[in-house]
Amino acid sequence: MIAKYLKLSKLWQASLLTFLSGLLVLVAYIWLISSGLWIQWRTYTGYYDQLATAFSHGQLALEAKPDPALMALPDPYDPTARAGVPYPVDISLYQGRFYLYFGPAPALVLLFVKVFVSAEIGDQYLVFLFVFGILLVQSLLILRIWRRYFQDIPPWIVPVCVLVSGLIQPFSWILREPRVYNAAITGGQFFFLAGFYCVFSALDRASISNWRLVLSGWLWMAAVGSRITLVLPVFLMTLLATLWIFRTYRRERRLAGSVSALAALGLPLVLGLASLGWYNWARFGSVWDTGYSYALAAQDLQKHRQDLFSMAYALPNLYNYLFIPPKLKNLFPFLSSAYGNKGLALPYLPLPEIYYSQEITGLLFSAPFSLFAIIPLIRLPDGSKRQPMGSMGAADPFLFKWLTAGLLGSFLCEFALLLVYFWAATRFFADFMPSLLLLSLMGFWQGYRAYAARPAGRAFYLLTGLGLIGASIIVSNLLALSISSAQFRQLNPVLWRALLNLFQR
Repeated sequence: MIAKYLKLSKLWQASLLTFLSGLLVLVAYIWLISSGLWIQWRTYTGYYDQLATAFSHGQLALEAKPDPALMALPDPYDPTARAGVPYPVDISLYQGRFYLYFGPAPALVLLFVKVFVSAEIGDQYLVFLFVFGILLVQSLLILRIWRRYFQDIPPWIVPVCVLVSGLIQPFSWILREPRVYNAAITGGQFFFLAGFYCVFSALDRASISNWRLVLSGWLWMAAVGSRITLVLPVFLMTLLATLWIFRTYRRERRLAGSVSALAALGLPLVLGLASLGWYNWARFGSVWDTGYSYALAAQDLQKHRQDLFSMAYALPNLYNYLFIPPKLKNLFPFLSSAYGNKGLALPYLPLPEIYYSQEITGLLFSAPFSLFAIIPLIRLPDGSKRQPMGSMGAADPFLFKWLTAGLLGSFLCEFALLLVYFWAATRFFADFMPSLLLLSLMGFWQGYRAYAARPAGRAFYLLTGLGLIGASIIVSNLLALSISSAQFRQLNPVLWRALLNLFQR
């Protein structure tokens, strides 16, 4: 009875502190996206509102019409030829109509909202909604993983981990640049993580929950419908879930029961993929074409269609995403990202001219806490069937390895794809950071447990971990303020001047 009370007490402590930590992050999010103005949120793009309006009128193309001068150009996709001609940036132009190549799922969210709100809804509201949704789902996953496997870890560490999960790069940076690109990326990650949580909770019980599998299928389909690259981790997680379902029902000697579970997960995915294929075909005549190559972008994507992905980008992207350091400044916010290195190239594989890197800072500098992700990677091949300490009740010990493999595979799918993509940008960290961060937290906890018999070593390890958490939060947010310092100074000059004076003393 006493043990049960203590367990509940620890759970309530962790839950309450996590809630308070989440509120603190929420306040920081509102401050960041509003430039300290709180209730005034600047609109940078409203592309998804335009798509939702088009959907409400029964059409797939945007209602805006191309300028006649743009249509008169022999090659409107050539950025040089478009000089002086008005056009919407990063909108796809196809057969005289404008389309959005970004996934349609966020527009469907807005389509529901616009039933109640008639005013234009800028993309910044979607970015905020999805970033906060990522924080919420990550917090639920952190709590569940701690409760299931790590209750020997002090409860106060859990909310600290929630803080770093919400304030690490790139989420603060994305809130300072709440444009359509970031709405699509964060929307995809929110739906993917929500589906991941539903699958994990469906499998982590005595009897597999089919309704949770149904919900997971639709959430994962929404993830692909927001960010097409998520088809790779969704496929991987579907495969892992299928293997787990077969394993569970085979052990129970009722394989016929696996049919309903697989249908619950797979049917929404099949229907969703079919709908997404029709959406592409109806616009561009191909189920595989999202319209990206028709975008009016900074480069001529039609000319370089064959160079969008190449192994030649792997080395410079690896350096830019992991190792490029920030630049130091004398004035607040003291740090700024540098433009990525374009000089690196693999031997005998020249770098195509289309390659470009925006301002970026490598993970080792912007999020050093992610180094702890190495620990689960090292421990994953361990064949031990021992249930991790601190778990609640009896459970299959391999579920922890399933969880680790799923997070690791999801991270690798997205990171590997970005390595061979022609464009490197800070916002793309959001494609893999949630999975990497959860791995890092699990690694941090595993390392803390490993020092159970050595108090001095555990204290040093804990201080090191907390130091990396603090460094990750501080560096990430200084970089976020730096990238948009001009907008902050324009929107809230009084506060920006106060920050400069505060940190110059």
